[in-house]
Amino acid sequence: MKSKRTKEFKELFSRLPSAVQKLAAAVYKVFATDPNAASLHSHPLKDTAKGRHRLGSIAVWINQKYRAVYVVDGDTAVWYWCGSHNDYENFTGVK
Repeated sequence: MKSKRTKEFKELFSRLPSAVQKLAAAVYKVFATDPNAASLHSHPLKDTAKGRHRLGSIAVWINQKYRAVYVVDGDTAVWYWCGSHNDYENFTGVK
């Protein structure tokens, strides 16, 4: 599966602590090799009235405190959000 990162994703990524950026880059490489790798802890996001995520989005662990979100468009994973778990809960409307 191909991947691309949106401008918004790149902006959010640039705000992450450098250690988390390195972990995120490693997660991205794992995804490029095997999008179904168990280490990604991938899970589909539920549609919530409070969430701002796109329908059909999938969350991936960067680590216990950070997440990244993508949606599949054809044969491409479009990465459009990343941030702390607290921000993730606000973004997805899941608490």
